[in-house]
Amino acid sequence: MITAFTGWRRTVARRRALANLTTDQLNDIGHSEVHQPVVNAAKAVLITNLMSMR
Repeated sequence: MITAFTGWRRTVARRRALANLTTDQLNDIGHSEVHQPVVNAAKAVLITNLMSMR
């Protein structure tokens, strides 16, 4: 459990550090872009329609 928590903390710290870098800095270290969650608009519309049909 402690190992999982430590790994989670490292992942969060890594993501925060990458979020603060500019595009040029990301290219310098080999990252093309920071992974950001993307909401699929079609999925959101489908869920809305299904909920309204309830």
